[in-house]
Amino acid sequence: MAQAKTNAMRILDAKKIHYEVLTYENKDGKIDGLSVAEKIGRNLKEVYKTLVTQGASKNLYVFVIPVAE
Repeated sequence: MAQAKTNAMRILDAKKIHYEVLTYENKDGKIDGLSVAEKIGRNLKEVYKTLVTQGASKNLYVFVIPVAE
């Protein structure tokens, strides 16, 4: 089955920017950034939440936020 892509992934694909997709178990309901960092074995300083929004101007805005924040 093909993986569903996020808006951030679509933007990276369009710009031909390489990225790595890491998956983790989410049935336990622990999907906050701190739990995810632990599940994928990464330091909190290496894990970010990416948010993509569209403003009234129709411009897209990408926010990259450290999960520990």
